[in-house]
Amino acid sequence: MMKKVTYFAVLLLLGAAACSKSEIDTWSVKPRVWFTGANDTTIFSFYSLPEGTEEHTVEIAISMAGAMENVERVVKVEDLGSRNEMSRYEISAVIPANQTAGVLRVTVHKTENLGNAPDTIGFRICPSEDFEVGLEENLQNALVISNKLTKPSWWNREAEYNLGYYSDKKMWVIMQVEGAFETLDAGGYRWGDDDIQVLIYKLNRYCKDNNVKYREEDEHVIEFDFWTE
Repeated sequence: MMKKVTYFAVLLLLGAAACSKSEIDTWSVKPRVWFTGANDTTIFSFYSLPEGTEEHTVEIAISMAGAMENVERVVKVEDLGSRNEMSRYEISAVIPANQTAGVLRVTVHKTENLGNAPDTIGFRICPSEDFEVGLEENLQNALVISNKLTKPSWWNREAEYNLGYYSDKKMWVIMQVEGAFETLDAGGYRWGDDDIQVLIYKLNRYCKDNNVKYREEDEHVIEFDFWTE
């Protein structure tokens, strides 16, 4: 009986050692990083900022799988360039200390070409000394920059159900109502939330109070509602 107990004790110790070795191997693997949105496109326009703003930093989310560190780590991001050589921007990407997510920061300058047509900048996450790459479909991202009214990325199918179809005139109204663009652009809400419904009421109230129409000869003012034009 004593021999059997000793035999099982040895097996348990060997099993525990094997588990410990497995855990050590798992946590010693180099962390992996990828853009949070798969092949996503972020849209930014200087039109949404106060007049006189000459540069702005756009943040694009990066996810990480692996062990945290108590120091900031740089994520290697390849700049794929812009379509217009007149555009000016700088990029940096980091995973902050003690965090499992980070950002690609793109500081965009308000150059003259952005008033004529939007420009697109491309990025790709690459392996580095600190990180391997993660999800293959999430390694590339793009940023559309402009100094004109531009359809924002959050104006999707669900937004159409609540605000109607996108138009530059509707976007202009959103810019006129204090806090409207900042609230909608920030995300983190549901369209059924009371605050959002109050905001939609304010947008429609602004259109009625200021007689905002697409054309002077139109009978009705612009309306933010279920799939409206």
